[in-house]
Amino acid sequence: MRHNWWIRWPLLLTALASGPLTVVLIGKDSDWAILVSQYFVIGTMFGGCFVWINRRRRKALRQPWTVWRIRYLSGTRYEWVDLLGPHGETVSTLLLSTWAWDRGKLVNHATREIWFAGDPAKYGVVSRPGGRDMRYAYVSRIYKPPRLTFREAGEPPVTGGGRHSKD
Repeated sequence: MRHNWWIRWPLLLTALASGPLTVVLIGKDSDWAILVSQYFVIGTMFGGCFVWINRRRRKALRQPWTVWRIRYLSGTRYEWVDLLGPHGETVSTLLLSTWAWDRGKLVNHATREIWFAGDPAKYGVVSRPGGRDMRYAYVSRIYKPPRLTFREAGEPPVTGGGRHSKD
C-alpha cells in the first residue's frame, strides 16, 4: 500500500501550492497563468482522489481478511464482484477499482473465492488468497452491475421467492 506514495502527496501539495502562484501570475498578466491554473485544477483533483482512496484502503486493511465465495460480473467498462453468503445469496456487490488493461487479471469467471478486508456494505480491499494483488472495491450507487438471465452449468435453480413466483 505504500508504493506510489511519492506520486500522491507531491502531486496534491504542488497542485495546491500552484493556486496562489496562479493568482500572482494573473495579476502580472503572464502567459503562464493558464498552464499553472490548469495544473492547479487537474493536479488537485487527481492528487486529492489518490490520497482519499489510499486512506480508505488503509482503513479497510485494519480489519482482518475474510474468505468470501464470489460471483464475478463483467460489463462493458467495469467489473463487479458479488460476495456470496453461506447459502449462495448475494451479501454485497462491489465495483472493483481497476484500469482497463487490468480487468480480469485479479478475478475472473473462473475465480470462486477471494480474500476481503473491510466492510462489505461500503468498501474494502479485494485480494487473491494469500493477500497479493490487492484492489480497492466499493459499493457504487451510480454504476450498477449487469444482471444476467442465465445461470452457469451445474448451478442449482433458485426456488421460491422472486418477482414471478406464485406466492
